[in-house]
Amino acid sequence: MAWSIKNDRMMPSRVLLYGLMAAALVAGCSAKHGSKDDLGAKESVLPESIPGYSTPLDLREFEVDSTESGARGVFLKLSRLPSSVSATSQSDPARIIVDIQGPTGTESPAETYPGGDTLVSHVTVSRQVGGLRVVLDLTTDDPPDFAVYPMADWVLVRIQTATPHKRPWAHQG
Repeated sequence: MAWSIKNDRMMPSRVLLYGLMAAALVAGCSAKHGSKDDLGAKESVLPESIPGYSTPLDLREFEVDSTESGARGVFLKLSRLPSSVSATSQSDPARIIVDIQGPTGTESPAETYPGGDTLVSHVTVSRQVGGLRVVLDLTTDDPPDFAVYPMADWVLVRIQTATPHKRPWAHQG
């Protein structure tokens, strides 16, 4: 076999490639594995770099605030980041239903709390596997326009009132 400059250059790179492959194989085989492999539930390893990642989804607190224009902001403080948030409304009785998806701890029956507001009369929370349902009971016949804004571990439900709050200093024309 005739040697050329090209073959002489390829030989060291082949040796290097084979050496790296052998080192990777040895490193992979030398990883320690436990001798006992029990069946059943294993403790999950969750990233510690994400705060609250292993915490089940729950409603920690809520607050109903009104603005000068009469709109309401319902702030829902969650125990962790949700997977997704969706909302719908119903009439008779008027209510806004907010479904917040994420890993919950356990299922529970609905719990109702006073809303403490003239528009939002009650806030009901129920927990199902995979999410929370928050129902805002309203004092109107039909639900007003609303928007839902997920913000990290908060959800804001902004409710517009049918009649804006009158300002005594505004021009009446």
